[in-house]
Amino acid sequence: MTEQNTLKNLIDDGTIESTLRQGSSARHAITALQTLLHWLGFDRELRWKKFGADGDFGKATTAAVAEFARRNGSAANGKRVSSTLAEKILARYDLLEQLKLLAEDIHKNRIEKHYRRGGADRIRIATLQTLLHELGFDAELKWDRFGADGDYGRSTTIAVAAFAIRESLAGDGSVLTIPLAERIVAQLRQFYGDSWLTPSHTPTPVPGSLSVISVIGNNNRQFLEVSDENHKKRFGKYSQGLYTAGDQKPAAFVASHAERLRALKVTRSEINVMIAVSENEGNLDAINTWDSAFLSFGLFQWTAGQGNAKGELPALLARIKDEDHDLFDKYCGQHGLDVVAVTPGPAHGYFSLRGTTLKTAAAKAHLRQAPWAFYFWLAGQDPEIQSFEIKHAVARLDQFYGAERYRVDNKFLVQDLVTSEYGVGLLLDQHVNRPAHVKTCLEQALKQTGLTNPRGWGTAEERMLIESYLKIRATTSMTDPEKRARVTKKYLTKGIISDERGSFKRSSSS
Repeated sequence: MTEQNTLKNLIDDGTIESTLRQGSSARHAITALQTLLHWLGFDRELRWKKFGADGDFGKATTAAVAEFARRNGSAANGKRVSSTLAEKILARYDLLEQLKLLAEDIHKNRIEKHYRRGGADRIRIATLQTLLHELGFDAELKWDRFGADGDYGRSTTIAVAAFAIRESLAGDGSVLTIPLAERIVAQLRQFYGDSWLTPSHTPTPVPGSLSVISVIGNNNRQFLEVSDENHKKRFGKYSQGLYTAGDQKPAAFVASHAERLRALKVTRSEINVMIAVSENEGNLDAINTWDSAFLSFGLFQWTAGQGNAKGELPALLARIKDEDHDLFDKYCGQHGLDVVAVTPGPAHGYFSLRGTTLKTAAAKAHLRQAPWAFYFWLAGQDPEIQSFEIKHAVARLDQFYGAERYRVDNKFLVQDLVTSEYGVGLLLDQHVNRPAHVKTCLEQALKQTGLTNPRGWGTAEERMLIESYLKIRATTSMTDPEKRARVTKKYLTKGIISDERGSFKRSSSS
């Protein structure tokens, strides 16, 4: 990642052509160029086994630059790198891990499992969207509106179908077939060198208190390993950021830290609901710095906010700072990260970094850097932070459960209609994924069932409402609603949550 920054800085200050050329003495910059060309597959031209990244812009580097230029539609002779060619090198590098992931999934015969409408694997679906964008299907994807959002919905379906038509292959777009995936790889691999899929290992040290190196996994994909003196974590790479699903499961935490949660005034009922919903969201140490929200963390994948908007993650950190300042300083304050402008209600805010508020997309891009993925992942290992995650997740109920703006048919609060742990879990699951749909789905369910005043309802009536609600929810744009519903119901079947009316008990304060 430092290699990318080196080229970007040379482009920005207008010195790239005088720096990256034959005979230049700028060994650090030339090493960065050689390393990027190595990752892009030009080992043969670089004579990589003999020279590696030696910082000498000689015949081998000239040959590699010239071959990259030729494969990417440029007549450059390789003796110098223009800003245009450097930008193309960076663009191809940004796309590399997505292309490798698709190629790996073809090889392991798991294309149709993950790349389908309603699929839950956001990384893989965003990969497909990014590659289709590169192939020119922006209009079908509605790229300006959605980008690579990881949601295989109507727009992605249309784009895949359009690609199938262009390639004279079968497919209605609802699933990416192996022949379609193979054609995507075939069309994009031509821009890379012969060894793009299997480069050798090259460490990439990054200055500072953390060690950051690039490593190759068993599938020949590149990962970033970040460590301090006591901890080490390997992150997957995607686009401009990093990710890990984490391994700190909410259910396991709750089972071993019940007393800690009771001290935070979280009821057993609220805990049960969190367990039932969390499997559809994330582990307590899950991290994502690649998508449009810049940094996502934890149980509900709270984010820094898309574009210039406020995000929910600063609100979680504000809660920690308010209730345990030393804990906040341990993971954020000592690294220069703070929270500002946090609003009540649906709590959102901004981060500030060393006194500068991160309000714009350009400013928030700092959060994609490897240290922040590491620091938040490390925080997610701490039981005290995990406790706050559970408490903050419970507080999300305040946004809709008793909120006036969610009043159904202008008559009933959500908390009047649904009072079982199972029902609340389903509503919370939808609110995390598609908050605007909760009210409309309940309104349609009331109309469909003919149920009226909830004051006289028993368990049978609520079950009838929930059954109707689930059928309606399955027709919305919610990500994989039927699968998510099955996950929540699993906890009902196990007896962890109840569908008896009145079984959900809230704490006095969240």
